[in-house]
Amino acid sequence: MLSAVISALILFLLWLIVSAGEQVEDAVLFSTVLRDTSWWLASTYIITAVIGTLIRALRYRSLLKADGISTVPDTRYMFLITLCRNMFVDMVPARIGEASYVLMLKRGYNVPVSVGLSTLFISVVLDILALAIILIAIVLAGLLSASQSVGSVGNALVATSLIVFVFGMLVYSAVPLSQWFARIMDFTQVRILQRFAKFLVEVGLSIRRVQMREILSLTLLQSLVMRALKYSGLYILFVAVTTSSFPEFSSLSWWQVLPAFISAEAAASLPLPTFMSFGTYEGGGLLAFSLLGFAPADILMIMLAIHLISQVVDYTLGGLGLLGYFLATGETYNTDPEVKDE
Repeated sequence: MLSAVISALILFLLWLIVSAGEQVEDAVLFSTVLRDTSWWLASTYIITAVIGTLIRALRYRSLLKADGISTVPDTRYMFLITLCRNMFVDMVPARIGEASYVLMLKRGYNVPVSVGLSTLFISVVLDILALAIILIAIVLAGLLSASQSVGSVGNALVATSLIVFVFGMLVYSAVPLSQWFARIMDFTQVRILQRFAKFLVEVGLSIRRVQMREILSLTLLQSLVMRALKYSGLYILFVAVTTSSFPEFSSLSWWQVLPAFISAEAAASLPLPTFMSFGTYEGGGLLAFSLLGFAPADILMIMLAIHLISQVVDYTLGGLGLLGYFLATGETYNTDPEVKDE
């Protein structure tokens, strides 16, 4: 409830700043924007969301297999977990909802927490690397179009590359770093710190097992396809919302639109106590589109409409996934290990 209040407050402040005292007229216009949205085109987002979720589930399975655990959840179960993960990741701030993946694996298939965390960490690195590749494509497309707005995207590319480098070093140095940390914690003789250090060593060894299976190229390809599907769905949703109400926006090229969604995602990941990222997501998109010279009130209205539609889809799929998870978990607990392995 507190997060919902904070999100509403942020949205209200943004609207107050950009609406120039015309809040009532803007509210009426927002309902018109939703009414005039091309819903048959917007429904394409559902298809891209489902396919992207399936590919993410397959990537999770690939990483779990590479870790060498005795029982790897089947594709159906991983699909349900991934649907829930997609819902929870935006429900709480700073992407803390990613932990739902680890928790549901532990409860449903008794997958060790260290394995869940290691595969989750590698997944985050792969997502960032795939994002960097997409940013390169955006910069190249902008350069070929002789655009003057590529500088900000280039800066984002440099920042993303640095993040990829740091995370990559952490992945390839996971074991020595965790062992070094464990030696320091042993020196302190504090039991809880020693147990935490031992857990980090288990995570590091899990990451090393995945590296030895040499599947990072496959999982990177899966990550790239996932990102492409996600941003394709958002771009189609953007066209569906703007075609009738904001024709000047619908003429933008894909490489001009995607930086706004990347900026919105980055803002939504900030550790602010918002609900479903409302407020922060719109603020990130508002900042990016403002660089192209569009009216802030129009930008806010577009980003809010897109966010609202996408969240309805994601939370509907997530709710169905959570229901399926409860049913599948009940079946799993009532099945003996030999049948479950099959």
